[in-house]
Amino acid sequence: MKHPLAFFLLLAFPFFAKGQDTLTVMQYNLLEYGNYNSGWASCFETNNNTQTKDECIRTILDYVKPDIFTVNEFGATQVLQNDFLRHNLNINDINYWKSDDIINYASSNIINHIFYNSNKLALKKHIALRTNPRDTDIYELYCKTASLAAGDTIKLICVVAHLKAGMNYESSRRAQLQTTMDYIYQHYPNDNTLIMGDFNMYSSEETGYQLLTRTYNHSEICFVDPVGSSGVGPWNENQNYAQYHTQATASWIDNDCRSTGGMDDRFDFILMADEIAFGYHNIRYVRDSYKAVGNDGRHFNQSINQGTNNSAPQAVIDAVFDCSDHLPITMKLAVTAQLDVDEYALTPEFNASIAPNPASNAINVCFFNCLEGIVNFDIYNIQGQLVEQQSTGFSRGNQLHQMDISHLAKGFYIMQISDESHQTETLKLIVK
Repeated sequence: MKHPLAFFLLLAFPFFAKGQDTLTVMQYNLLEYGNYNSGWASCFETNNNTQTKDECIRTILDYVKPDIFTVNEFGATQVLQNDFLRHNLNINDINYWKSDDIINYASSNIINHIFYNSNKLALKKHIALRTNPRDTDIYELYCKTASLAAGDTIKLICVVAHLKAGMNYESSRRAQLQTTMDYIYQHYPNDNTLIMGDFNMYSSEETGYQLLTRTYNHSEICFVDPVGSSGVGPWNENQNYAQYHTQATASWIDNDCRSTGGMDDRFDFILMADEIAFGYHNIRYVRDSYKAVGNDGRHFNQSINQGTNNSAPQAVIDAVFDCSDHLPITMKLAVTAQLDVDEYALTPEFNASIAPNPASNAINVCFFNCLEGIVNFDIYNIQGQLVEQQSTGFSRGNQLHQMDISHLAKGFYIMQISDESHQTETLKLIVK
């Protein structure tokens, strides 16, 4: 029994029923924004003009309408940040966009940055990791839900990274991600976390990508690629992955600022922790919402505005083409406030746990059975395939169920426990 990942997320785990809001997230490499003749690129006011880029950015923002906007290659000055807010976000009677002070340990000309909708979110903390060649920025946000005043805090961690470019720098990319993953493991191992940015990776076989998406690297952390297995592979200059490419927007252009060659690389990502993929902590990925704005899958090795591109309005396609050599990446997250005390009282729970976890041979599933009857234990792999299914009758009360998992491959799994009353609970299982 197999499901594509998005379909699996829909079927295997329930939607939030009430109190739901939606966050739109956008990640974008702005291509030396505000920098003239800096870095490796020959970007000048004539071929990378900030005012011209602002017009394009406003068009894209009006189309996507993000609540969280993270960027790479942003000029490292506070004045530029303030101007960006004033010219592109807090306009037309909007005044809720905020950002944070710049941290730039690496003293780079270009930095990562975040802008967020303060009506929906607040920034609690900004940490910059001293990584090479640029800092990796971690933003700890919390959602302004109706239940926040009662102490229900829903956190969202946004990790923004810009990794070293070039085929010969795979080890550098992995080293930067190793530092990042170690920090997440220490401080946010079970939180709603996104990691996003321009990763400059040429294949899913890169050790940095494997570090992010394989649980055995860090037993509590697994980042899920929203495109599912169809978008994971040797995407560099491979037409089979055309619908997932994010760079380059132009096949040829008469300046040295941007990369050319047409759409043929998947460099830009938003990956989500399993907590978001499966909705453990009140934030869940909205299926099929992950998009590369301007990619219709039909412009391999072409400019995105060459011929017909119906993936977005023509003005947006042209704006994406003119603004940068990367595409913006977007996704949506469903957010729900926690249930109140009365609702908890009406909702029975298994209060289940798995031990040991990680495990290699056998596990004990401890749970409380509210009603006498059949209890189902279904185990899914990260691709959404049902790999183990058991059903056993239990009396009411505290229960123990033993399962043999010695036949399962090493990796990350989801166990769904359910009963005849349609009560369900999901747990992470790590096989080592």
